[in-house]
Amino acid sequence: MATAVALCLLAGLRVATGGGAATPTAVVAPVATVPAGTPTATASAAAPRVRPAPAPRAAAPARPAAAVPPAVPRSGCPVPYHPPSTSAPRPLRPPAVADALLPPALPVARKASTLAAVSGKGLWVTPWPTSRLDVPALVAHAKALGVRNLWVRTGGSRQGWYGGRFLPQLVPQAHAAGITVVAWDFPTLSNPVADARRAQLALAAGVDGFSPDVETRAEGTYATPRRVALYLSLVRRAAGARPVVATVPRPTPLRQRSFPYRAFVRYADVFAPMVYWSCKEPGALVQQAIRYLRPLLPVAPVGQAYDMGPEGGRRGLPSRAETLRFLDAAKRAGAVGASLWTVEHAGREQLRAMASYRWLVTAG
Repeated sequence: MATAVALCLLAGLRVATGGGAATPTAVVAPVATVPAGTPTATASAAAPRVRPAPAPRAAAPARPAAAVPPAVPRSGCPVPYHPPSTSAPRPLRPPAVADALLPPALPVARKASTLAAVSGKGLWVTPWPTSRLDVPALVAHAKALGVRNLWVRTGGSRQGWYGGRFLPQLVPQAHAAGITVVAWDFPTLSNPVADARRAQLALAAGVDGFSPDVETRAEGTYATPRRVALYLSLVRRAAGARPVVATVPRPTPLRQRSFPYRAFVRYADVFAPMVYWSCKEPGALVQQAIRYLRPLLPVAPVGQAYDMGPEGGRRGLPSRAETLRFLDAAKRAGAVGASLWTVEHAGREQLRAMASYRWLVTAG
């Protein structure tokens, strides 16, 4: 019955984007609970005394769940070879605000009091300025999947702020369903102060956390330590006790030398590396990312739930086994949570994995 209800809810979900819409579906695996027995004292009919109850037997320790085995992608792999382009990447134009005109970063007054808002399983949502977000269907969808947090795009340097179109409805409805809302934004940091104003608007709308998606020069982002620090110091001040999550590229050996991961540490509370595995083994990839980032900050990785073919990667969606492996390897490596990008493109197999994987979260 629960599965049928979930399928009915999910069949109606539509999240329209600039590039079309997908209709995600999922089957929810119910989690059974086992009530504990309570021994009671028994009285003898032949004697007035009450016999003491037998000592309760110690419960056998719960057997830890077996690790999900490695899931080496096969369908669509290897990716056909494409000769590298001979043209050099286009250099970035000068930023809108020159370094010499940037104000200093603010001092850190406080950081997040709890990471509960980003703990456990999460799902990313990518509406655009003209998208129609069906809030009741989205919340029902997330609840049916057992998702604890929704990561919803609310703006970007090029699109401006548009979260005010749906956050007033989404935040209270998600909270009523026991789901937190994390707003995310794509800042280029060409003007860090202007980028931070959008974060302030999202936080003022009552979201439970905020996550800037800070990309590399290849995506047109001016991710220098100084610009990252100024931007995040302003976001940190607006967030108060709520978590600031730095969504960053996966720390490959090359990026460890070129991307300013350490500039985030003073201001952010969590790293959310984008672990999109294409033809690589997802467990090994997420473990490598967590090993590098966890000594700096807690980690909540973002996994692949989209087709990488259009960007030159493997064609097709990841399998259920790959998605389970990503979630399990992340949890066993010490991640506070893990999420999938993005609901508009996720297929049945990824959402089945999300629904069936049990990620218990303690309060606080």
